[in-house]
Amino acid sequence: MKIMLHLAAAAIFFSCSAKTPDAPAATATATSANVLNDSIPFPVYMSYGEFEPHLQHSNDTTYVINFWATWCKPCVEEFPLFEQLISATANPTGESNPIKVLLVSMDFPKDIHRKLIPFVAERKLERHVVALADLDYNAWIDKVSTEWDGAIPFTLVYNKNGRAVKSGEMADYRELAKLVEGVGGKF
Repeated sequence: MKIMLHLAAAAIFFSCSAKTPDAPAATATATSANVLNDSIPFPVYMSYGEFEPHLQHSNDTTYVINFWATWCKPCVEEFPLFEQLISATANPTGESNPIKVLLVSMDFPKDIHRKLIPFVAERKLERHVVALADLDYNAWIDKVSTEWDGAIPFTLVYNKNGRAVKSGEMADYRELAKLVEGVGGKF
């Protein structure tokens, strides 16, 4: 019974609340995706170390990194804001985008096929999604941002000029746009 209570408490703690490239380091690769299945249409990082280069770009692009999960109601509720940002910053000419959005799913590995892939496919966002399946959250959350307590949704916006974070759900698209503009991101 105590084990079930501890598991329930841990699930609640991490379920929506809790604890900062063109990369100068290595390019992020999802070499462990094959462990789950080759049919996954986006990268799956089994360890934070594989994912980390996404947080180390130092160029003129502004990166919007949102940590979310399909089981997190506030995450799903704010998802349309990121879809809107992706549409607003789409560059049909093929030139480099000044703003890039990366939606980092924290769904459990067992839910990637059953929940995450259908969710992403329905929205046609495969090229904007990665899954971070490293369940040792306490080992890497502070590496993303010391301002992050582990709660999701969590958004990090950064470029070579600065960083900004938002813990919790965005109120509206204007709040997301202000976060991007706050680090000098240009639409």
